[in-house]
Amino acid sequence: MTAAPTVRRTHLPGINPSASFFRPSRPSFSRPSSSSSQPDEHPYDSDSFPLKRLHPLDEDDHHPPFHPTSKSSSVSSPSPAPSAFNPTPPLLPLNSIVATDPLTHRPIRRYAQHPSRNRFFFRGRLLTSGDTPWAFAAALCLVFGIAGAFFSSTAVWWWHNEGPGGIVLVVITAYLSLVTIVSMLVTAFSDPGILPRGLDEDPPYQPVESGDGTRAPMPRILKVRADVVRVKYCPTCRTYRPPRSTHCKLCDNCIDGCDHHCQWVNNCVGRRNYTSFFTLLLGAATTLIIVIISSALHLFFLTQRNDIDFRKAVSHGQGTGSAVAFCLSIAVIWPVGALLTYHMRLLLLNITTIEQIRNQALKTLVAGPAPPNPFSHGSWRRNIVAVLCRPRGYSWLDPTGVVLEDRREANPGMTIGMDVV
Repeated sequence: MTAAPTVRRTHLPGINPSASFFRPSRPSFSRPSSSSSQPDEHPYDSDSFPLKRLHPLDEDDHHPPFHPTSKSSSVSSPSPAPSAFNPTPPLLPLNSIVATDPLTHRPIRRYAQHPSRNRFFFRGRLLTSGDTPWAFAAALCLVFGIAGAFFSSTAVWWWHNEGPGGIVLVVITAYLSLVTIVSMLVTAFSDPGILPRGLDEDPPYQPVESGDGTRAPMPRILKVRADVVRVKYCPTCRTYRPPRSTHCKLCDNCIDGCDHHCQWVNNCVGRRNYTSFFTLLLGAATTLIIVIISSALHLFFLTQRNDIDFRKAVSHGQGTGSAVAFCLSIAVIWPVGALLTYHMRLLLLNITTIEQIRNQALKTLVAGPAPPNPFSHGSWRRNIVAVLCRPRGYSWLDPTGVVLEDRREANPGMTIGMDVV
């Protein structure tokens, strides 16, 4: 029997099996001598068609590379030591250069160049409307005033005198108060759904001019379920507004799913903060009801257990705080309750405040029933889920992002050609 021939694996020339991507190694090859006494294995002449032999691939990575040897061939130079590979990131294209402030040399954020009346805080992470903030400041002081009067007097009395029931009452009231305050701050300082600008720079215009000699951009017709919705063009934002979107004059922005502009939170209420706004109304109304009932019971128990009249109970240390919380809550519960009832009706029908006002105006102008709502899901349960449980989504504004500028220069040839034409 003949022994099986040994199989030697080879690889392409110029590749060292011991080298890696991060430590490349280039083996050196000896140039064959023209006066070699041994005939070449290849039929072609090495000078006219030089070929390099393949290196044998050994299992041992430290095996030295194979070099052709001959009696008259010169000694090959040793391979250079592998050098470290330091990759450099590619440069940004000229149309995506980060804009920097010429004074501070820091990147310019998007909120600094946003053309609107919004005010930004904490490098664009918080925003509010450019309207006067006094109504929001008064509402915030009223919320903290009622909470302070209740937890400094009524809550202390219930905690120490009514056992586990009083403790549970205080904990529930504290939780609802926290939910109300957080919802109010989220509604006031979050992006309501500001739409991007400049998406339709060249809209189609109507061929016929109006009576005053101006032409308005043509509206777009969109199909929503079985109905048709007309989408108008906003000349300020230079874009077609999506359905149920409106341009707010106080904020100078197009708001996606705009419900209304609320001066009590100094911000628009749109698609991204309507859930927090409704949570604010629901939490505030529930907290006010608990404060009114618990404060009245506190004053009643003071008069019965201490055998004093109502005037002395109010002038008592803890009774004074309960009286203040009771009076303030009675004054606030009526507008908050009415607004909550109004938005519960809108929520069940899945319509916005602006759409409801337009429908009322349409009824006074056109006789007959109001047109059907194409955005309703068919039942009040589905409408509640669709409005309150929808995802908030990302902000189209991206206020914390950096501004990119285009530093490309015009082609001189194209410029000359345009001048000639």
